[in-house]
Amino acid sequence: MAAGNKVVVVGAGPTGLLIALGLAQAGAEVTVIDKGEGVLRSPRAMVYLPSTLKVLDDVGVLEDAKRIGAFGYRFTQHFLLSGQKGGLDFHDLEGITPYSYILHFGQDELADLLLERLKALPNAAIQWATAFQGYTQSDDKVQLQLERDGCEEFLDADWLIGCDGAGSAVRKAMGVQFEGFTWDEVFMATNLIYDFEKFDYADNNMVADPDDWRVVAKINNDGLWRVAYGESTELTEEQRVARITERFKRILPDPSEPYELVLANSYRVHQRSAETYRSGRVLLAGDAAHATNPIGGLGLTSGVQDASLLIKSLSAQFNNQAADDALDWYAYERRRCFVEIASPTAIELKRRMQEREPAKRQADEAGFFAMLGNSEYKRKAMLSTFDLAGRPYREDWRQSYVAEDLRNNGGIVSGHGGVTIERAG
Repeated sequence: MAAGNKVVVVGAGPTGLLIALGLAQAGAEVTVIDKGEGVLRSPRAMVYLPSTLKVLDDVGVLEDAKRIGAFGYRFTQHFLLSGQKGGLDFHDLEGITPYSYILHFGQDELADLLLERLKALPNAAIQWATAFQGYTQSDDKVQLQLERDGCEEFLDADWLIGCDGAGSAVRKAMGVQFEGFTWDEVFMATNLIYDFEKFDYADNNMVADPDDWRVVAKINNDGLWRVAYGESTELTEEQRVARITERFKRILPDPSEPYELVLANSYRVHQRSAETYRSGRVLLAGDAAHATNPIGGLGLTSGVQDASLLIKSLSAQFNNQAADDALDWYAYERRRCFVEIASPTAIELKRRMQEREPAKRQADEAGFFAMLGNSEYKRKAMLSTFDLAGRPYREDWRQSYVAEDLRNNGGIVSGHGGVTIERAG
């Protein structure tokens, strides 16, 4: 399969723009298309964990991110059953990793930052208000069918990368199943100005309660915070927004304190993965490849790691530094990281936040404080998102990594995703 370096990225979210920037820096001719008129401004991800900071550093935007973001160091878990709380301090990672902190800012601001860098490159372009309609591919190219201003257009490329969200039109055009399930509640994301620090809230907080669980995190240094909680699917969006005042009476540490609601929207939450992340010259990344509940911030974190490996794998191929097999490795390893690490971790965090059984809530609390009492376990917890980066590419990955995965998983390989696996023996 001829390599070629003409790449079209569908979707101008953080994952798509990271991939576009990284590939353009590596010499690719990159075009980003998005059906929207500009960057999406609704409340979405806004916490950047250490493993994400490393990827931002790799593409040269970390210093800019540090200038616009608020630094966070503390995470606190609140246990309403007992009234106790305890937490982690990322200062403890100093000397272990240069990324011993968390950054807080809206993912729309990250998109703005990446777009600014992308527009400065002569080999990169973006087309807004352009809808992806489908594609055909051959051994040496992909042809995209697009719609812009009511007119049909065609665009040729060497590679097509779908980063267009959980409802991905690219994934649907591939005919790939989005395996998993949708949670029977929606998540309400609210941005508000409120003095949480007055009540000894950390930069990041999880509050465990069966009815009023919530995630509370700083967005910036100007008093803006994110509060996310669950809502009923039986309500309309207007009804969910109308209930915010009532919910805040139970959620805010002191509802008599003034607050200003800045933005609010709800969204369905999925626990799904595409059955494969590659079909020939077409690849998936970010929410187009997988979707998870947002507790723990593993959705954006996984998408950023997808971007990192895809930049390395695809640029190595068109720069004649790796074979086509490196893209099979991308598809295999990124699916494995999601199915075996990100998704089960997010499911478990959600369970702990919403657990109703008192004995299990007590056990969760005891386990958390036991972890805090062990310095090695605490460091591992804070460094755990680096596991989502996966393993480095090896030319013999089918014989080495896959054989290991088969042994560890009883002959089942969760990362296969359409990649041919030869079982040893």
